[in-house]
Amino acid sequence: MKNFILCSLFALICGNATFSIGANLPALQDSLKKTGPGIFKGKDADKFAANGKFIEFLKQALESEGAFDFPFDSLKFIARLNAPDNAFRIFNWNLPKDDGTHAYYGFILVDQDQLGGKKKKKTKLKNATRFVLYELNDQSDFIRNPELTQLNCDKWFGALYYKVILNTYKGKNYYTLLGWDGNTPLTWKKVIDVLTFAKDGQPIFGEESVFQINKLTKRRVIFEFKAEMVMTLKYEDKNKRIVFDVLAPEVSGAEGMYQFYVQTFAYDTYVFRKGKWVFVPDQDIRNPKDKKDEKYTAPDGMPRQ
Repeated sequence: MKNFILCSLFALICGNATFSIGANLPALQDSLKKTGPGIFKGKDADKFAANGKFIEFLKQALESEGAFDFPFDSLKFIARLNAPDNAFRIFNWNLPKDDGTHAYYGFILVDQDQLGGKKKKKTKLKNATRFVLYELNDQSDFIRNPELTQLNCDKWFGALYYKVILNTYKGKNYYTLLGWDGNTPLTWKKVIDVLTFAKDGQPIFGEESVFQINKLTKRRVIFEFKAEMVMTLKYEDKNKRIVFDVLAPEVSGAEGMYQFYVQTFAYDTYVFRKGKWVFVPDQDIRNPKDKKDEKYTAPDGMPRQ
């Protein structure tokens, strides 16, 4: 189980952020590069201490002028994802604990001039600056019925994201996130979540009824399976669909005991139709191997997808 992470949402407490000018982003990146590896080694006390320093440096960097365009390419041990339309950036990482569970952290840096496709237009929100920083507060352990619950940055289902997918319906943008959760020593999870933005720019996780599975609907989809198993959960841009393994117990009578759930070598998909991810079962996903797959390097603590 993940520990409760008592973190504040920067933009809610401080209001819309006022970003410092003239900060030395290369120097801050050097500090992050030196501090960050400590998150993944040593005892819990050492990892949490390093993580605290890392958060301080990263928040200072992301509050700095020019942060949205700065590559942070030395931070290869965390996930750094840009929205396809460049409306936001996600900085996201896991802290592997001694008991085999993980704590999750992250920031979303939003370019409010880009939200809703309003490119190169001045922000119309009252008292708003263009760039706003939100801190993600992992409360996975305290969320009942996570597949049915709308969440926000202050109450976030923690995961390590590796893909952002953009779909638009009736002028509204839906940013679908694929993520990994190293849940316990016995089971891992994969997560499909949908990020949208309220009229005031606040991030929202879990659009209502966005996943349509026959007659059932969900706000997010969570797969749980045997730890160390590499479950397929990927987006095929060519076919515009999310593809995932069909999971089942490897031994008879283990239904609901997810430490025994493995691949069946069958695949189901989700296809985006009219603002919904619609479940499409039993798909043939045999495609030529993409050479770009070999260039992907997963952040520390996360398996290849």
